[in-house]
Amino acid sequence: MVEKRSRKQRLEAKVRRLKAKLTQEILAPERVVLFAIPVMIVFFMIGTISSLMRNWELQQEIIERKTTLAYLKVQVENDELENDYYASEEYQELAARKLQNKKQKGETMIALPKNSDEAKNKHKENTAEEKAILNEKTNFDQWMTFLFNL
Repeated sequence: MVEKRSRKQRLEAKVRRLKAKLTQEILAPERVVLFAIPVMIVFFMIGTISSLMRNWELQQEIIERKTTLAYLKVQVENDELENDYYASEEYQELAARKLQNKKQKGETMIALPKNSDEAKNKHKENTAEEKAILNEKTNFDQWMTFLFNL
């Protein structure tokens, strides 16, 4: 039994030493403060960065909404001007003349024929054959063709 007590006593002594070491060296008030300050700084930095990011996102949203508002104001103003134009006597007269094919005193109506196929195809792109012919001609020949339609 003597050995058991001594083991028990040794174990209790080790526990007391660890407890003392823990309270005096590891959990000393100055060490706790030295550990707590960096932790508090990290939390402060995280809070600051998150609030800065949130403020930036809100600022971008405000800018986007102001831009949309300015666009809508311009669009409303444009629509109001268009409504004023449609309500004007000038537009109503032009629309009535167009729909009823009417003319005013002193004006002459001319009925133009529809465009012919030749007129419609006048400015079409060159075909592959024509491009090949143009590429075969010398620069001088191309100028002569352009200037004198040869």
